[in-house]
Amino acid sequence: MFLLLAAILVLVCFFVRLFHWVDVLLAASAALSAYTIFQYRRRIVQARLCLAGLFVLIAWYIGVAAVEGEAGIAESLPMVAVILIFLARKGILDDEKLVRAADRIR
Repeated sequence: MFLLLAAILVLVCFFVRLFHWVDVLLAASAALSAYTIFQYRRRIVQARLCLAGLFVLIAWYIGVAAVEGEAGIAESLPMVAVILIFLARKGILDDEKLVRAADRIR
C-alpha cells in the first residue's frame, strides 16, 4: 500500500512540474516503486529495491536544488513518497524477520 501511494505521488509530481532533465529520476522512481510491489515473494530483493528508490528520490532532490534552488508544492510530494517508501521497507523487513522466526520454529 505504501509503495503504491509513493508511486502515485511521484507520478503526480512528474506531471505537475515543468519537464526538466532531472524529472527522468521521478519517472524512474515511480517505475521502481511499481516494480517493487510485484516482488512480494522475494522480500530481501524488495527491501533493496526500496532502498534504491530512496536513493533515486534523494538524487532527484539534489538535482532540483541544483537546477531551481527552491522547492514548491509539487516538489513536496516526493518527500512524502520518501517517507512512504521508508515505511514500506520497514514493513518488508519486519515481515522477513517474522518469516525467519516461523521457519526456526518448524
